[in-house]
Amino acid sequence: MRASLAAGFLAFGVCGAFGQPAAPAPAFEVASVKVNADANGGRAIRRDAITPSPAGVTMIGVSLKAVVQWAYHMQAIQVTGPGWIDTGRYDIIAKAAGPVPVNQLREMAQTLLAERFKLTLHRETKEMPAYIVTVAKGGHKLKQSEGEGEMEVKPSGNRMAASFTHVTLAQLSEMISSPLQGVVVDETGLKGSWDFTLDALGFAMTQPTGVDDVITMVIQAVNEQLGIKIDQKRVPAEVLIVDHAEKVPVEN
Repeated sequence: MRASLAAGFLAFGVCGAFGQPAAPAPAFEVASVKVNADANGGRAIRRDAITPSPAGVTMIGVSLKAVVQWAYHMQAIQVTGPGWIDTGRYDIIAKAAGPVPVNQLREMAQTLLAERFKLTLHRETKEMPAYIVTVAKGGHKLKQSEGEGEMEVKPSGNRMAASFTHVTLAQLSEMISSPLQGVVVDETGLKGSWDFTLDALGFAMTQPTGVDDVITMVIQAVNEQLGIKIDQKRVPAEVLIVDHAEKVPVEN
């Protein structure tokens, strides 16, 4: 009898589960998606400018790769596909129905990519260079940011120096992942946002011989000026492979 009851409840639960409609994918209330007007016009534009806010996200002059990278919270090396996804430029202005956290904005952006660019992709695990970021033995040299604000980067002094404000360690890891050409893992344990200045001029090679020189320069500058240690190793990491996307998106 008990077995029959259990089986009945199980069948009821299964039927209920299959009978319920799937929850709709998170989506923006309104979104404008256009090919960037200056992409081929010769004008200098700020590339891959992505500015999220509680009400939505604004992306100006972005490559499709940058949008995928942001939407799925991946680093550049973890997204691959046809060559044009890194060269075509788009302007996207998307608004949510109300204030939402950034993680939900990313999910909404995934829905937008599928609807407007007809994006399809799959995930694979691949061994690749990785960089583990920790606080150096002598302690870090970062200054805790005051108040709230978005990350801001301004030129400072020479062409290889910049001042950074309201930067989280996750954002710092994402920034250095491109010159390091590897996945960057933050294991500093530092929370909140930070201010600092980084000047790579003193570490620049007079005649750099390639990528290895750039990597050495970044590691040394970050270590000596920020008190942040970077160790390299190879690890299995998840990558996104873009299988299909339309160059001309569905617009408004």
